[in-house]
Amino acid sequence: MFQNLTINRIIIHEVHRRDVNRNIVEPNYGQQLIHLENDAKTALQVRITEALGESSHGIEMKIENTADTGLWNLANQIVQTTDNDNAFINLSQTVTANLADAQKSKGIPGGIVVVIEGTCGHPTRNLMCVIKAEPHAGFIKRQEEGQLFLQYLKDLILTPQAKLYKIGAFIQANIDAVANDQNPSAQWKGFLFDDLATKGNRQGAAQYFYETFLGLAFPTDSAFQTKQFHTLTKDFIKRADIDEETRSDLLTALTTYLKVDNTATVQVSAFSEAYIPTAELQDAYRQHMVQNNFPLNAIHKDLTEVASALKQRKIVFGHNIKLTAPPKDFEDYVNMSVIDGEPTEDGQTPQWTQVIIRGRIMDQE
Repeated sequence: MFQNLTINRIIIHEVHRRDVNRNIVEPNYGQQLIHLENDAKTALQVRITEALGESSHGIEMKIENTADTGLWNLANQIVQTTDNDNAFINLSQTVTANLADAQKSKGIPGGIVVVIEGTCGHPTRNLMCVIKAEPHAGFIKRQEEGQLFLQYLKDLILTPQAKLYKIGAFIQANIDAVANDQNPSAQWKGFLFDDLATKGNRQGAAQYFYETFLGLAFPTDSAFQTKQFHTLTKDFIKRADIDEETRSDLLTALTTYLKVDNTATVQVSAFSEAYIPTAELQDAYRQHMVQNNFPLNAIHKDLTEVASALKQRKIVFGHNIKLTAPPKDFEDYVNMSVIDGEPTEDGQTPQWTQVIIRGRIMDQE
C-alpha cells in the first residue's frame, strides 16, 4: 500500500505544551511550503514507508470521525488542492490547530507537525499524511580543514533512531472517490504509526492522537477481540485473590482454552463455567470483563495476534528459576503443588512449590 510513496508538497508547523492553566498555546504556523533536496525527500519517504508499510507498528484503522471538521475531511480537501498551494497551506494550519486542541492535557509535549500531500501504491493513490515529531538531542559529524568534529544539536527530529514521533495517514482507496457522493469515507483507508502500539498490543497508542485528533478507531475484528480476551482474562487471573496453585491452573487453562480447545469461538461464560472454580470468582471475572467493555456474547476465535503469547507456558519462581514448556505438554506432563517448606530460624514456615515432571532429564547446560 505504501510502496512507491512520493511526496508532492510538505509544510511544517509547531504545537506547544498547554500552559499551567491547560490553555492552548497558539501554534507557530508555517507560511510556505518546504523544499527538500532529493536525498532528504527520499529519506523521509523511506521513513514513512518503513513506519506504516513494513513495521508491526503500522496499523490500519477505522475512519470514525467523518464530520466536516474531522481529519479525514481535511485530508479529502487537501488532496484536491493540487493546483492551489495557498489552500493547502491554510488547510495544513487547520490540521495543526486541531492537534493543539486535541492535546487536552498539559502533560502532552509539544512538537513539530509535518503535513504532507502525495501519492503512493500501485496504481497510484492520493495520500495525506501528518506527523507529530518531538525534538531530541544528538550529534552530527562535520569536517573543517581536514579535521573531524562533533556538533551537538538539541532539536533533531525524524532520525532513524528517534522513537518520539507519531504518524497518521489517509489513503484514497479509489482514485475516483472524490467524485463519489455516497459515503466517500468508505473509499479511504486510515493508518496509524505509534511506537507504543503494535498490532498485538493496541492499548499503548496515544488516544489523543489517533482518536481525538485523527478521528480513527481500532477495528473490532475477531483477531483483536481474541487478543483482548486473552489479555483481560490473564490480567484478572494474575490479580485475583487466589492461591498460587489455583492461579497456575487457571493460566494453564486459559492457554488450553484458546490454543488446544477446538471450538471456533471464545466466550466469557464458556471459559468461566469450564475453568473458574467458584461462583464468587466467576461473578468477579464477569464483572471484570464488563467493566473493560468486553462483549459477553461469543466471538469468532482468531489467534493471529495472540499466537506468539501462546507458544510457551512459562513459570517464574524465586531465585530466577524458570520453567517453560509448550502449553499442551505443560498440561499433560507437569504437575505443581504448594507445600510447606522447612521452618526458618524465626519459626516461620515458608511455602515451596513441588514440581513433578513426567519425564527424564534429556539435556543439561
